[in-house]
Amino acid sequence: MKKFTFLTIAFLIGFGAMETSAQFEIKIPKFGKPKTEQPKTGQPNTNDGNNQNPPKNSGGDVAYMAKPRPTSVPVLLKHTIEVKPLRNNTYWKTPNERDHSSWMPVIRFDLFHDRSETVRYNVEWLNPDGSLWFSQPVEDNQTRFSGEIFATKSTDAAGTYGYRLLNSKTKEIVYQGKFNVKKMSFYPNDPKQKNNATFYTDNDWILPFGYVGFEDNASWDKDPQPTVYLWFKGGLKREDLEARLFHNNQQIASTDDGGGIEDGSLFDERRNTDNCFEQPEICGYQIWKFKWKMSVESFNKDATRATYVRYPDVLYTKDKPGEYTVKVFHKGVQVRETKFTVQPNGWLETNKFAAQLPMKNYRALIPVKVMGTLDKWNPGAWKTDAFYGNPLPGFVAP
Repeated sequence: MKKFTFLTIAFLIGFGAMETSAQFEIKIPKFGKPKTEQPKTGQPNTNDGNNQNPPKNSGGDVAYMAKPRPTSVPVLLKHTIEVKPLRNNTYWKTPNERDHSSWMPVIRFDLFHDRSETVRYNVEWLNPDGSLWFSQPVEDNQTRFSGEIFATKSTDAAGTYGYRLLNSKTKEIVYQGKFNVKKMSFYPNDPKQKNNATFYTDNDWILPFGYVGFEDNASWDKDPQPTVYLWFKGGLKREDLEARLFHNNQQIASTDDGGGIEDGSLFDERRNTDNCFEQPEICGYQIWKFKWKMSVESFNKDATRATYVRYPDVLYTKDKPGEYTVKVFHKGVQVRETKFTVQPNGWLETNKFAAQLPMKNYRALIPVKVMGTLDKWNPGAWKTDAFYGNPLPGFVAP
């Protein structure tokens, strides 16, 4: 991995292969050229641990990584964007028919700014042929259920749709993309129930993208614990997973011997969990977090911490700089592999994707190799569908 200046933030988000409905002729949405791809989007203020003049202790050594600070310029955190269909069990075009499912799109995301000014966005939803479907305001960084839209605009057709997120004050396009909606019948063997279905966004593109970094609530006074975040499909069990950590081709730790494995609980760590609760192995996506008995020694011993103690059973990154390999196993079979690098000062090294995908929670994007047959997915989806049709320049899945 090439070395780049450590920005303390980074990452991503999108979908998979297109499926068409027999009732609907699908064309790839056509998008107009935006006035600006990301108007007035700044980066959170950070110290990167390399050459950004981070705080120093009394001995002159770098003491810790400072948290990014929000500014008045809103930063769209692209990795938090989720676009999905919201289902209803009626369809306005067949008012007398029972159990005829339809859907409308919803979007949600996160912004990083100091809230010194109210940010207002609208979203324009596009039909598969690129024409305007309808538009609506964004409230609190998301759109919501609308009975009026369901009664006049909802659809029962799968396909590839588009959207444009606009600054309602300036009319500038903040972000735009496409999302691939698929349809799955609840009762595929019952012709009378052919229109009783669920809808979901195909997010297969997301599996080769991972993160290395720290939890939002990690303590920065002492020894933050590096964490690796990986996406999986399906309803997995914690006890079936193990993550082994290698340094210089030697295994140095396993989650079976300490650390921990957790499933993601935040909205940006799950996809389609409410749409695909019955068959999560088909369309449910969730982050799993892996930690070992390893810490970044964020403070050096000085006059203010003369009693600082190192724990003998903990790995300290400063003692083992260089490349690390993570191998994840499911029921003893390897299903993931990824790498990250630790700098000589013990801090995690980021990469060229950090500036493209700002984050507020100290994570950097890492490519992930998806292995085995655990996930039923489209391995080529990331090439065209990543970040809702905005593939990351320079990214190649292992």
